[in-house]
Amino acid sequence: MKNPLDVQLLEELSNLEYFIVKAPLNSRDFWKEWQDKFSRAYMTRIAIKKLLRTKKASYEEVSKYKSMIELYEDVLYYLELLKNLALQMRGVYSPEPDTEFDDEDIDLDF
Repeated sequence: MKNPLDVQLLEELSNLEYFIVKAPLNSRDFWKEWQDKFSRAYMTRIAIKKLLRTKKASYEEVSKYKSMIELYEDVLYYLELLKNLALQMRGVYSPEPDTEFDDEDIDLDF
């Protein structure tokens, strides 16, 4: 008999499989598929947040919805990573938002 945790993991992977972008990063189909999956994850996260704000829910339901929000935030992070990788393959590089410069980072040759 299979371990119940393994079965649950397989179920979770099956549920998340929808969000896997299967088109190659350098194809036009990638952007169509990416946009579809990103929009769905983003709108689902918004819907869950709205449910939490407007519906009186039990502690268990609130906990479940909050974990779903975290799940969709992870999915959105994955999709953002793919987007950035696809853009980098096209030669488009986004600046690092956490980059801090100080005087030692500047090399001036006089």
